[in-house]
Amino acid sequence: MGRIKKILTLLLLSFFFFNFCYAIEEVKAKKAIKTKKTIKEKKERIKELELPKVQEGKPKIPFSKLSTMTLVDCVEYAISHDPNLSVSYERIKAAKASIGESRSNYAPRLTARVNYNHNSNQGSRIVNSHDNSLGFNVGISELIWDFGRTKARIDMAKFDTESAQYDYDWEVLSVIYDVKINYYKVLSALAKLDIYEQNVRIQTLNFDRTKAMFDEGLKSKIDVVNAQVNLADAKIQLVEGRNTLQTSIIALKNSMFYQEDDPFIVENTENFAFLKADYRKKIENMMTIKPISNIVKKTDNGLIMLTSGIEHNDIIQNFEFKPLAISKQEAVNQALELRPDLKSNRMLAEVQTQSLKAIKKQYAPEINSDITWGYTKNESTYSSPLQFGASIGLGSLNPVSIHYQVQQAQSYLDIALYNINIAKADIFYEVQNNYVNMRTLEKKIPLLSEKIKATLENFELADGRYSVGLNNYVELQDALTNYNTAQLNFVEAVFNYNSARETLLKSMGVR
Repeated sequence: MGRIKKILTLLLLSFFFFNFCYAIEEVKAKKAIKTKKTIKEKKERIKELELPKVQEGKPKIPFSKLSTMTLVDCVEYAISHDPNLSVSYERIKAAKASIGESRSNYAPRLTARVNYNHNSNQGSRIVNSHDNSLGFNVGISELIWDFGRTKARIDMAKFDTESAQYDYDWEVLSVIYDVKINYYKVLSALAKLDIYEQNVRIQTLNFDRTKAMFDEGLKSKIDVVNAQVNLADAKIQLVEGRNTLQTSIIALKNSMFYQEDDPFIVENTENFAFLKADYRKKIENMMTIKPISNIVKKTDNGLIMLTSGIEHNDIIQNFEFKPLAISKQEAVNQALELRPDLKSNRMLAEVQTQSLKAIKKQYAPEINSDITWGYTKNESTYSSPLQFGASIGLGSLNPVSIHYQVQQAQSYLDIALYNINIAKADIFYEVQNNYVNMRTLEKKIPLLSEKIKATLENFELADGRYSVGLNNYVELQDALTNYNTAQLNFVEAVFNYNSARETLLKSMGVR
């Protein structure tokens, strides 16, 4: 009866053991299916970038129905579509996973083993014998405490995750900066296009007037030829300006990773607002040059007046300028507080600090607990021991290796601390340099605005004198060139100021 009870007990324990193993395998199978499903979903989510088709000529939708993309819209689109940010974000997730991996050192560890032994003795002076045994055992062991070594590794992973997060923030700042600069380039190209179109109108009126005055015997043939040459140059400049606009729009879309088939138009910004901002019309007419209408006015003597057909001050009229209200010291303080790359360097220093601590803790012992149960059956006997207990001890130590590991970790920590100081010094001087550049350009804008007014007045006077024969064509053309140059310089200064302002904000860590 006792033997049957032992056999039933053995069978019951075997049943529980094999069911336990089966449950483990079933969990693994479900996890594998879930993992495959997750990988499949991720592959579906992370699709290969599909670029829009290149449109030849005019877009398929009317320009009157085109959507408008503000600067904020373009920035938000870029942040949500830039694959570089997705890469940075996946690095954060990978770093977070390393925290769990480090914590798993405290998780219980399972062991299971099945064994079979066959012993045989043969000889001339002993009785031949043999023995067969079959057994299995399972056990669970767990780390109770290793005197801070695992905790240091967990902290390393946490600081590394924070560093990855700050790297992501810096990547976002770079994306925002690139989009803004390219957006301003489009605005600059559009503003310059206004000047080129106005110059074509002026040169057309000037050619018509000079030709009419030549027919009346008031001007020489060389003036007509020069007027014709200048008109051709103005049209060439207009074509080049339209090409610059097209390439600027392509650069903006590239910085946004714009994937839509439909084009869009831009809007003025707070510090990049010119009066003539009919961007919809300009984008529509990029591929063509419309005929210039000859809007002229004649004097009582029948002479054609040029200035009556010019739209005066269309670049600076109603232009408002709002400087950035911040001192140099405030800009430096904000940069040292906000810069994500500086914060990332600080987190890397913390990683090296914890790494050094973990290496030094290798001399500390480990406290472990374990419980094991086994069953062994041979031809005549069986055993079924159950053991549990705790232990403290050192693993396999190599003091010489640990000594040099400590030296290496200390050097890496010193390098990380030096990198913090280098980054702080670079930021300190970078912000000051960007601040001075921005303020210099800020002071130039009002002066260039006054210069436009002066050159326009000089051109009008030269035009009036030329109309009544008091000066020559060279003087008139010089005055017109100075007027156009002043306008182009003003637009360029506004672009440079906005670029310098965004450069300062990026160096401060401000979005």
